[in-house]
Amino acid sequence: MQTPFAYFDSPSFVHRLHPVVKLGFVLATLVVILLPYFPTGRDYGTLLLWLGLAGLFWVLAGIHPRRFYVLLKILLATFAFLVLVQGFMYRGGRPLLVLGHLPIPGGADLGVLTDAGLLFGILLCIRVLVAVASVPVFVSTTSPGKVMAMFRRLGIPNRFAFMFVSALTFTDLIFEMWNSILDAQKLRGFDLSSMGTIDKLRRGFIPVVVPLILLLFRRGDELEIAMGGKGFGAPGRPTELEPLRFGWRDLVAASLIAGAVVGVYVVKFL
Repeated sequence: MQTPFAYFDSPSFVHRLHPVVKLGFVLATLVVILLPYFPTGRDYGTLLLWLGLAGLFWVLAGIHPRRFYVLLKILLATFAFLVLVQGFMYRGGRPLLVLGHLPIPGGADLGVLTDAGLLFGILLCIRVLVAVASVPVFVSTTSPGKVMAMFRRLGIPNRFAFMFVSALTFTDLIFEMWNSILDAQKLRGFDLSSMGTIDKLRRGFIPVVVPLILLLFRRGDELEIAMGGKGFGAPGRPTELEPLRFGWRDLVAASLIAGAVVGVYVVKFL
């Protein structure tokens, strides 16, 4: 199983972009999704415009949705929960389904499913999807060496940059270790996938989580020794394995992002 958000090497347009441009896209996405939204055509258009830009970067980078199969399953469950909760708790709108009447403070009726609530729930789902879709544009197409160099150019201390890169690396490492432990336990006759939900929560995860934590501690110790051997933290400016240069691709991508920001402003506010 491929791990989500793992870096993969490719000569694509997005891979060769300056990391600051890609980080700028992620930060601009955070600003866009934090704007106030209501279930109107303008707000749907705003979010879909930005989602389309993220989709364009996915295509240009060659990111396959299959890499996020596990994450998509979690997101679908989250979306179903959001739509149902908002459908029954949103104030106003026409009733679509009446299961009873349970008014709560604030004016909502928990027994009535409304069309406005469903639309607002769908709007929340799109906001979450926009946020999630922007992350791979940076983390899956930027090598750890370029991320370190970018933070150094921005004046961020090496220790913080290394913590950020290590967190990204360990995320993939956890997925790989989790799958390896599951396979090893399955060979011993302990098949987690054949257990019910209650058995998994009661005793199923202990033989998997405990070795995972111990392995992560050991890998952390090995990493500390390796970094010490490479002189991490020594005085002086460290060299860069992958020098960063701002080229015509960065200018095109930055113009595209700036144009999308203007488009969002026009669609939402004018």
